[in-house]
Amino acid sequence: MRNILAAIFMALVAITPMMAVAQDDADLAKRTELAEEMHKIRPVNAEIESTVRAVAERLPEEKREIFVMKMVNTFDHKTLHNLSVKAMADTFTEAELEKMIDYFGSPEGKSVGEKMPVYMAILRPEINKLIDQAMMDVRLGPAE
Repeated sequence: MRNILAAIFMALVAITPMMAVAQDDADLAKRTELAEEMHKIRPVNAEIESTVRAVAERLPEEKREIFVMKMVNTFDHKTLHNLSVKAMADTFTEAELEKMIDYFGSPEGKSVGEKMPVYMAILRPEINKLIDQAMMDVRLGPAE
């Protein structure tokens, strides 16, 4: 009887890690599916274009649109999409992804997503000024 119990115990010990891996794989598959759904709502490529447009603002006006076109056309969108989906699936829980989908799929969430680049365009220069000032203070000491 002890040998049978020991064998059952050893089998359970041996199979438990395999069950955990199968559970993690199923969970990862679900999170990846949710990450793909999230990317339909907020494609990472749109974020890149928004960032490229923000960078283009530093260029003379007559060069901006050509710069944006070249950057967007040259960028490897498929690789970025795949990297972003994997990173999202690896980072967020299933519940978090579901809430993101609920929020960013809502009219309010879509509106926030559209306004975020405008918000950042207003805030980014001010943050840069504060960082520049802090760097000067660190290097030279605070202005008196």
